[in-house]
Amino acid sequence: MPITDVSMLREKRKKKKLMNFLKKFGVFLAIAAVVLIIVLTRGLWYPKMEGILTKIPVPENSSELAEGNFPISIEGGASYLLVPMDNSLAVADDSHFFVYSDDGKLILSDQHTFSNPIVTAGGKKALLYDLGGKSFALYSKYKNIYSKSTDEPILIARLGTNDTAAVVTKSDKYPSTLMVYDATGKNIFNYRSVSRIIDVTFNADCSGCYITTIGVTGGFIVSKILYYRFDRIDYDASGSPVPVWETNSVETLALSVRLFGEDNLILFGDTMCVYYDLNGNFIKSYEYKRRLVGYSSDGSTAAMVFRNDERRSSVLTVIDCTTGIITEKNLGYEILNVQVSGNTVYMQSRNGIESCTADGVNISSVALDTDYDSFCRMGGYIYLLGYDEINRITYN
Repeated sequence: MPITDVSMLREKRKKKKLMNFLKKFGVFLAIAAVVLIIVLTRGLWYPKMEGILTKIPVPENSSELAEGNFPISIEGGASYLLVPMDNSLAVADDSHFFVYSDDGKLILSDQHTFSNPIVTAGGKKALLYDLGGKSFALYSKYKNIYSKSTDEPILIARLGTNDTAAVVTKSDKYPSTLMVYDATGKNIFNYRSVSRIIDVTFNADCSGCYITTIGVTGGFIVSKILYYRFDRIDYDASGSPVPVWETNSVETLALSVRLFGEDNLILFGDTMCVYYDLNGNFIKSYEYKRRLVGYSSDGSTAAMVFRNDERRSSVLTVIDCTTGIITEKNLGYEILNVQVSGNTVYMQSRNGIESCTADGVNISSVALDTDYDSFCRMGGYIYLLGYDEINRITYN
């Protein structure tokens, strides 16, 4: 029946408003009761939830520079080198060798007299040598282990994971001479090469080494690898050690040879990269289409950066040893430095640092306001190398 009395209409509206208020108030009371129960029983459920919550990864990459002991100042803006060593930073400048903790705390400072100091690291030690000079020294992060000298100028030196050191010198009689020293500094192996030794790579347990040489054949630069064992050495009629095996020569200028995956070696050349098995058998080669500007490898992942002159940008090529897949990625900018850590590729441009997987999928990036000459990835941090200082950012 239609309502025509105004007073009755007003009364009906009041009842409707009251019912709506009571419904809303009831919902509020129910929510408040649930919240109260959660708070009162927090001690029962929160410890279990906390374990779950802490397992959820939270990105923490930030361009914010570390404070405290950072930045690490390099006096006079001198040319310096940094390598990771035993979860610490080994730094060599023109007058000192330093070791810093990952938080930038000074652990060791030792003065040297090398004219052109170069530092390289193995596992928990660092080898400092005078390029073109005749001195080298082995350091832990706390002290100098030994110091030695050579009869001829040093060309290169390498350090194995068990602190075995390889030192290559030049002489008037031979283009290169290799001397290998154990962790105490005792000479355990010598090899005089009729070709120029360009690199020395220790095998996995440092019981032998792969010697990379370059020469000229038919007017072309060629490279090859020779493998020697320190625990079983055969000698030819002239008294020279005989290699366990050697590869055929490849027409490229070798730059470096590294262990690649569990059972392979990779040779980075100026025109191609080649990988072999641990018996010296050829597996595959990759000829470059552009000019090589940088390379890096770790474990089963190798990365190379090429210059794209047409677009004034870079091309990233990644090789996955476990799958044999080669991934090429065109970038819209120039890459200044590249480093592989595990199966992740880290790249530095003028805008910052970014990372990607072995198949080229972007992971994360961080922008930087300041230009840095290079970087070093170690642990959950990236160390930024500037002209006269070292900074650090978090990068997981």
